[in-house]
Amino acid sequence: MARKTINLEVGSVYQKVDNGTFYYRYQVNGRRKSVGLYTKNKTEATKKAKELIPTIQSNSLETIAAHVKEAKSLGTKQNRLEVNRIWEVYSKHPDRVQPKSQKIVNMYKLYLSEFTNWLSQTHPEIYFMDELRDIDNYGNKLDNSIVFEYSEYLRTLEIAVDTHNKKISRPATIFRALDKYLSVKSPWENKKLKRSPKEETHTAHRKPFPKENEQKMFDLLKPESSLKVLNKSEVQVLFHILKYTGQRQKDCANLSWNEVNLDRKRLYITQAKTGKQVTIPIADELYEMLLKAQGWKQDGNEYVLPKTAKRYARKAKDGTDTGVDLINKQLLGVIESAGLEPSISIPGRKKKLTIYGVHSFR
Repeated sequence: MARKTINLEVGSVYQKVDNGTFYYRYQVNGRRKSVGLYTKNKTEATKKAKELIPTIQSNSLETIAAHVKEAKSLGTKQNRLEVNRIWEVYSKHPDRVQPKSQKIVNMYKLYLSEFTNWLSQTHPEIYFMDELRDIDNYGNKLDNSIVFEYSEYLRTLEIAVDTHNKKISRPATIFRALDKYLSVKSPWENKKLKRSPKEETHTAHRKPFPKENEQKMFDLLKPESSLKVLNKSEVQVLFHILKYTGQRQKDCANLSWNEVNLDRKRLYITQAKTGKQVTIPIADELYEMLLKAQGWKQDGNEYVLPKTAKRYARKAKDGTDTGVDLINKQLLGVIESAGLEPSISIPGRKKKLTIYGVHSFR
């Protein structure tokens, strides 16, 4: 739906975004002003704006003051939400993000909690969600922005650029869904809150495996190797799936026999993250490994790597996907045994940067 603008005798009524709230724009003493009308209904917005015209046309300071008071009163019916109830309301909201992984949901909750805890310590006077703003009701920029202050605080922590940006983008998503509780534009939409990825370009991310180390990994996973690995036969097949498909760890660990056609030498994978369906030719080396996997296939067993898939699906009591970390640590252990250091220290961040891992196959 296109944005609407209605010209009046004095000023105009308009929308900043498609199907958004209406605003009334006018001039007082040669200066442009704008006030929110707190409605998406064109007729109601026009009526509210026309009621303001007599006060705007007056040169009396008293009348102008009355106008300001009246303009502010337009928002008295605005729904208000306490800061400490944001997650409670968002977690039941129809527009909330609904990722398949409980771990992602927990991260949204964690990042919001980190912000609200910081807020209670630094700005205990803030009680309602709509008090977090960087512009006033007239669209004028405020001198202070609490969310920008929080962003500056995050910059003092030893965290990665990507982590910093997620601590901004995920609360922003929550505020976007709960915009009915905001009287003005969400302060989380300011692009200056995020850090630039270029801050860490001095180090290559996710390097490809050197050929000699890659070959050593596959040699270590052969049955005759002395390396001890839990479910070693399955891990050997998993490494081949990772190498010859380039798919994500989750899709490889949970590969189903329904996605394998050995006669046509094709894999038909529906990616868990994107929902995209891809067709991948089966390389000769991978074909031999899949034939090996058929040896432990049993009736009713849908997974190519049944023990690995079961371990990958392990969850903690709070719903956290602990199995993901278990499999990842196992794979990193093989990589380390091949003479590679998966992670390195980076100045400015507490957590090490992973340069060799599953993504090195992609």
